[in-house]
Amino acid sequence: MTMKRNVYSGIINELEKEYFEFLDTRKQQTMTEVLDLIKDDRKDESNVLKAKANIYDIFKALWSAAKNTSTDMESFKEAFLNKASAIPSAWETSLQKAREHNDTFKILIEEAKLEAASDAKEKFMEMVK
Repeated sequence: MTMKRNVYSGIINELEKEYFEFLDTRKQQTMTEVLDLIKDDRKDESNVLKAKANIYDIFKALWSAAKNTSTDMESFKEAFLNKASAIPSAWETSLQKAREHNDTFKILIEEAKLEAASDAKEKFMEMVK
């Protein structure tokens, strides 16, 4: 069991490094866009992208929570994917309500958040397949 746990810890730590680098890069790219929009006096659009950038931090927290409650790769994958599916469902509900009320700004925010979540989840799936 200890050897299996050590192998899991080694693998998960390597994957974490790669995943966090990916998330940090995506967040930095998004924040660069935010700064460009602010320079162009496009505050509303920059706020949409700020919401998107925050999602990358949320996925780091999801990773850490799944890692801390798992003892092997299968339980880790399951824990992460459960959380990665549950949280965006609230954003999907919010998007649906925004569409019902024709709230364009809220639609843009929720779509940006869902796009980032999809991006982060796709990278996860690519890494742990």
